Amino acid sequence: MIGRRVARRFGWERNVLRRRTDRIESLMVFVLVFSFLAGAPLLAWWAGEASYRQDLRAQQWERRHLFQVDAVLVEGASTAVAGSTRSAGPQTAKATWTAPDGTARSGVVQTGTDARTGTRVRIWVDDSGTPRMPPAERNPTSQAVLVGAAVLLCLCAALVGLHRIGRGALDRHRDRAWGREWMEVGPRWSRDSRWGGRF
Repeated sequence: MIGRRVARRFGWERNVLRRRTDRIESLMVFVLVFSFLAGAPLLAWWAGEASYRQDLRAQQWERRHLFQVDAVLVEGASTAVAGSTRSAGPQTAKATWTAPDGTARSGVVQTGTDARTGTRVRIWVDDSGTPRMPPAERNPTSQAVLVGAAVLLCLCAALVGLHRIGRGALDRHRDRAWGREWMEVGPRWSRDSRWGGRF
């Protein structure tokens, strides 16, 4: 019973009314569905695993090359930029700190609005002591799941687009065939109808 339904759905049963383009369309649908069912899990797994490994490498690099150090402000935040107006958000000020290799460094760091000279501020630096942004909050597992889902959606959209393109081409072929057949049958049908009207 199920086999007959599948055969009917994909155009494999013997039906004289089914055109060659109908069989091609059924075969196209079967190939696209099979491609999705066979390729989607593998593609999603590959993309998710690649994303997971990339996030792990990024985390490992940040652990080895980013460090938190104490920076001592050499001027208050309000005097960091001459003539600037104070705002409620973070500001910058000049500070000094010691790099991971033990050398002294100085530069501009981000501070609060009430920071004064001598205040200690925790900053992130790389191996050479250059200030860096804090490490990103990473969750490799969640990111891998999101990437896998995105790949599934993209693959589905691509296959649907291929189906629309193929069906559009087949519909144009059907329209042309129907037009040719009508050019042959239409005049005879009109003539027969005219004669039938007389009787």
